[in-house]
Amino acid sequence: MNYQSLIYFKTVAELQHYTRAANELYITQPALSKAIRNLESEFGTALFQKDGRNVTLTKSGKLFYEYVKRSVDEIDEGIAAVRRLTDIERNTIFLSALFSMYAIYLPDKVLRFRHQNPGCRFSMEYKYTTAILHDVLKGRAELGICSDFDTKGEFSSLKKLVLYKEPISLLVGKDHPFAGRKKISVEELRGERFIVYIRSNLGTNKIIADLCRPYGFEPNIVAEAYNDYGVFGMVSAGDGIAIIPTIGVLNFNGITQVALDVDFPLTRDINIVWKANSQLSPMAARFRNMLVECSRLEAAEQAAGQDTVQDAGRDTGLASD
Repeated sequence: MNYQSLIYFKTVAELQHYTRAANELYITQPALSKAIRNLESEFGTALFQKDGRNVTLTKSGKLFYEYVKRSVDEIDEGIAAVRRLTDIERNTIFLSALFSMYAIYLPDKVLRFRHQNPGCRFSMEYKYTTAILHDVLKGRAELGICSDFDTKGEFSSLKKLVLYKEPISLLVGKDHPFAGRKKISVEELRGERFIVYIRSNLGTNKIIADLCRPYGFEPNIVAEAYNDYGVFGMVSAGDGIAIIPTIGVLNFNGITQVALDVDFPLTRDINIVWKANSQLSPMAARFRNMLVECSRLEAAEQAAGQDTVQDAGRDTGLASD
């Protein structure tokens, strides 16, 4: 028995078909059948049984599969970890970030950092908050950029710092009854069909639930999308409404932004995240520190701009709303 025979067994078990498994493995079907027979001979028992044109696991096969799956997954993670370590030593930063970061935040920051650190490389994946947190927890990414989460329980080993706040608004299709309205009360959302990101209790989904709960109802979620464009498309088609960040919506046809009648600015925190008990590579730590410093400077500039507006308002006798 060797590692390759375990891969063969796992693939047949999951596809339940020798021909499809052979195609997946890029080997001939007779070679795959022989490898499985050798494995069964080594055990002295059948691992598969015929089920029409397919094959299914026997009782012994089901038991063995659980161990094989865990073992192969661990080996694959180990291989990936060694490759990541090699890349890190070559100054590669592994980053997992929200889809919206692709266009509105990271390009400028990455370009600036690469100018300062010419030997640096980035390996970036774009996901939703829960997946990003799991990437950082599992070591698939050194840094994450995601929405807010509770640093207790499952994510207690993570540290976070807020980079900036992102405005959130109600989005409706151009033919929706809310289109054209200046403001919508939260109570009016009762019974509306909600389009959300992949369902979880974190990020924007948590904000929506927290918004509706004081009014005695839960959002009626009818569809989930993996990214912003999926949400935009379904809202534009009239399949439902959404409450999500609005920065990327400006040029999307068929969508109207409507303000929610609430007593506080509706925003979400965008955080930089890393493992608290794990030392970042020098390059990843440098990039994190640059993002935090940029955030501090941008916040200071924004505050100075607001002070200037307020001063101008006082000088002209106008109030700044």
